[in-house]
Amino acid sequence: MRPRDTYEREIPPEKQRQYLFANALYVNALYFRRIDALNLVELHGHLRVICRNRIFRVYWAATQPHRESLPDSSEEAALGRTTEGLVQELHNLADNTDDGDLQEWWVLGQLPGE
Repeated sequence: MRPRDTYEREIPPEKQRQYLFANALYVNALYFRRIDALNLVELHGHLRVICRNRIFRVYWAATQPHRESLPDSSEEAALGRTTEGLVQELHNLADNTDDGDLQEWWVLGQLPGE
């Protein structure tokens, strides 16, 4: 019998490993912000790169219910909203290109403070 995982549906072990790595990238960015190793603009740029990865975007969609319980005023919820905006913009950009080319990923999202 397989242990029940934390997702809404059954996730194969290989995909769970990919999700764990995607989560590690995201949490690392959050912690770097918390210790002031990244300012908001640098964090935004880092998230742009992370969000380009298709596996990260699939992970992000799968973990959406996890973020619903965060207090709206928390730093993690704010980072989640920023990341969600970038994921949506990348999705829209891919939908509006003939071949899904994301060549203009580096201009996505409004920088903090703009």
